[in-house]
Order: sequence, then structure tokens, then C-alpha cells
Amino acid sequence: MSTTAESRAAASTGPNFAVPGEPDAAFYGRLGEAHLAPLWRVPGTDAPEPVVTDVPHVWHRRDVMALMDEAATAVDLGGESDRRALNAVNPARRKGTTHTMIAGYQLVLPGETAPAHRHTPSAIRLMLSGSGHTMVEGEPMLMNPGDLILTPGWTWHDHRNDGDEPMLWLDALDVPFVQTMNAQFYEDFPGKQLQPLTQAEDASTNRYGTGMVPYGTRSGTLHSPLTKYPYAATKEALTRLRVDEGSPEHGVELEFTNPLTGGPVLPTMTCGMHLVPAGNASITRRHTSSVIFCAVEGAGHTVIDGERFDWERHDFLAIPSWSTYRHVADDGTDAVLFSMNDRPLYEPFGLYREEREERS
Repeated sequence: MSTTAESRAAASTGPNFAVPGEPDAAFYGRLGEAHLAPLWRVPGTDAPEPVVTDVPHVWHRRDVMALMDEAATAVDLGGESDRRALNAVNPARRKGTTHTMIAGYQLVLPGETAPAHRHTPSAIRLMLSGSGHTMVEGEPMLMNPGDLILTPGWTWHDHRNDGDEPMLWLDALDVPFVQTMNAQFYEDFPGKQLQPLTQAEDASTNRYGTGMVPYGTRSGTLHSPLTKYPYAATKEALTRLRVDEGSPEHGVELEFTNPLTGGPVLPTMTCGMHLVPAGNASITRRHTSSVIFCAVEGAGHTVIDGERFDWERHDFLAIPSWSTYRHVADDGTDAVLFSMNDRPLYEPFGLYREEREERS
């Protein structure tokens, strides 16, 4: 067979990629039946910037607590549920506050206990009101407003309210990320009881919370050995930094760190505290990581991609990845904002990128 004849035979029996035009519907149907997707029809593969489906949103304490009050009468701890918590769902998602984190309020009434359990997702707890104890791996930690408490993945933890007022805190966990990785595990403490206490109260704070660590100490975990960061020390550090930097109009910010490594407090999430002076605004920025902010003190608003979201004390808001934002504090009082950020998930792979306004 001649070369020309061979070419004609091949053209009659196989696909001719030289023929211009869009493939017909039948072709796409056959691709679907074969469980294949054409790259040229996959959204975002050649987008110059991230294609983000999450949307910014704010959850106001006053609105959520009206529903939490109903939950307090309907849900008995140790009965229907071991935890009385309401998780925030991003309006663009079926679950999750962002694509990697969930956040919400948790309530423990006076005299109540939440039995011990453990799970692979890590948890961050920002105490909002009341006082009580969270136990982590046998260590009791007294929780006061503004305190940050860590519950690293696969550590036993329970909550106990021996006081006379409700304990309310903000939870944040990396559940969506862990579930995406098919690594979600859960276990109740034997008998669904409270765990025995094996350490003194605030033992990790006494050991690691001074800015110094015992000589020869080495990190044996991916998370911080310090499980409580008291708000009194945090506020003092913010105030001192503000003075040292000449009280900049855009405010100051601090990041909580692992005292043994200087890295993030958890392998999947990092935390920070931000002070915005009354009547002023933070710098404008955006980054590939998503972030959740909670107002610890003051009131104001956040402008996210040109849209204004008002907040006051104990409200929290979700900012999707690669969204431009800045915080503005109301006149008359400084604003202090706590943040939870999934940046540690991006940095090891070179995927973290940030753009920020440069201001003096």
C-alpha cells in the first residue's frame, strides 16, 4: 500500500485531530460514560488567579445566641449529644465555614460536663464569656474570656463548668480539610466519662508560657506543647508592641507560636491577635489562605472585596481565600480581633501567596 493510501486508511478508521470545530454532544457523552473529563472544559485550569466559590459572611452573636438558647433547653449534654455547638456554614457550601475550617459557638451550662473524646481534627477554642475548665490529656486548664485553648488532633479532651454562669466559646476545627483527606477518626473515652486528671492545673502554661523552656527540651509533636495562651498576656503584648512601634494608625498584630519551634501552634492552623486603633483601619491585604476573625473587643466593620460587613464584640466572620479585606474600628474604642488561618496547609508546598498594602 502506498504512503498516500495508508494515510487515507488511517483517516477513515481513527480520529482526525486536524479537523477543526467543536466536538459534538455525542463525543462528550462518550467521555462521561468512560468517566473522563476534557481538560478544556474543566473550569479554572487556566485561570490566572484562584477560582474561589466560598463567600464572605458574618455571624452575629446576638442572632446565634437566640438559637443557642433554644438548643440549651432541647439538647442535654451526655444525652442526645456530647457537645452543644452550633457550627457556621458558609452560604456557598453545604458544610464548613471555609473550605478547610469550621467555626461556631459552644455552650456549657453551670453544673454541666461534656464527656471526654478525641478525634483527628485539631481544635482551637477562644473563650468568650463565663469561666470553667477544659481538660486536655489529663491537664485541667482554667478558661477565662479571651484565652486561647488548643486541642491538638487525637488528644483526649472534655469540658467542665463548675461555676454559676454559662461557658461560651468559639470553636474552630480543621474538619473539612481532614475529611477531604479521608483521615477523620473519632473515639469516645471509655464509658463516655470524664478523663482522670494526671497533671496540675495549667501545667503546660507554667512550663512553656514564660518565653523560656526547660533546658534540653525538644519537640516531640507537630503541635505546640503550650495548650493555653492567656488573654492577659496577649493583651499586654499587643499594648507593648503598639507603644514600641509608635502607635501606628493601622494597628499591630501578633501571631501565637509554638515555643519550641517558633512555628504555628497547630500543623494545619495558625492563630493571631490584631489591634486596630479606634477610628482607623488595618492595612489592606489578600492571601491564598482562608481566615476566620472574631471580635474580642470593640466594634467596627470589615470591607471584603468592596462589600461591608459590620461586627461587634464576639461576632465572627469568614473571609475566603484570595479576597481583599481590611478592618475598620469604630470611633471611640480600639478593636481587638482574633484570627484563625489555614496558612500552614499552604506553606510546605509553596502555595502560600500574599499581597498587602504598604503603609508607613
